[in-house]
Amino acid sequence: MEKEQKLKELFLLTSFLCCFVVLIHTSSEAVTQLQMGSWQQKLFFIFNKALSFVVPGFVFLSGFKLTYAYKERTFHFLEFMKKRFTKILIPYICWYFAYYIFLYSIGFIEAKNIKQHIFSFIMGDLVSPFYFITIIFQFYILFGIFLFLLKKINHLLLFSICVIIQLYYLQYIYPMYEDRFFMTYLIYFLIGCLAAEHFKQFQDLIKKYSWIWYICFIFLTYWHTTHAYASNVEGIFYSYWRVFTCLFSISSIMVFYHISDYITKEAPEKLISLFKAIDSSSFYIFLGHCFLLYLCNNFWFKIGLESIVEKFILNSVIVFFFSFFFSFIYIICKKKWYSIRKKV
Repeated sequence: MEKEQKLKELFLLTSFLCCFVVLIHTSSEAVTQLQMGSWQQKLFFIFNKALSFVVPGFVFLSGFKLTYAYKERTFHFLEFMKKRFTKILIPYICWYFAYYIFLYSIGFIEAKNIKQHIFSFIMGDLVSPFYFITIIFQFYILFGIFLFLLKKINHLLLFSICVIIQLYYLQYIYPMYEDRFFMTYLIYFLIGCLAAEHFKQFQDLIKKYSWIWYICFIFLTYWHTTHAYASNVEGIFYSYWRVFTCLFSISSIMVFYHISDYITKEAPEKLISLFKAIDSSSFYIFLGHCFLLYLCNNFWFKIGLESIVEKFILNSVIVFFFSFFFSFIYIICKKKWYSIRKKV
């Protein structure tokens, strides 16, 4: 009970990230299809870019939750990976084929051979949310090493070394598929691990220096979104863009953690239960929301709806409601099934 009390803020932080990832994808058509350089396109671009810390946020949460769960438990790699296979890989396999069959049936993608399927599955490039699976599985494979380092190395020293490695990587190393390579997200996972290891100190740090986090968040959001726009639309070079992306993402995670912590301390239990339900359903919302988005866009195409702003509003409402609703239903049915099996 004490553990659940401590982690209530993570329910809301997960809920925020789920909402943001849906908004990123429902607004992406406006970013690419509105007239380049128009005020509407600029508005959607900045809005979309301002939410782009969601993947670092989910990586942070994974590091936090995993480390917190194994603080007083023995880590067994095969048992750990078996649980991840059941909870993550099996739903991913099902959704991979669901997306492929549907997108192929409407002529959105061409047929793939076995080699192409293997590549797409491993790299998570069939649809945009899938690359997170590629990222997070790398951290699952490496999690035992993180636990070992946390036990053997002074945490301040470990963090300092990681910061140096991360900065060097971001500035000088540009691997293929960097957006799905674990090194791009190393600092977020480690911060999550350290936050779980020093939970009370982490909360105190967030509260005591909250005004600094908010100033950094406002400045870096403005800096990153406007410079990214100038780079993508106007062709102006964005110096140190990967470093600024990292700083922007960290400040955003800290601010929304603080907001989540504040709200959950004031919120009634019924609202906390809603956040908890979203947290439990978050992986299925993450996997399934783009399927609903493709369904909606295919329907708008058939009926001749062309207004991009109207589609953004309709898609956001429909995808929010049904992806959350169906994910809740699935979780309820899953829990009911497990309870029946235990009784048998």
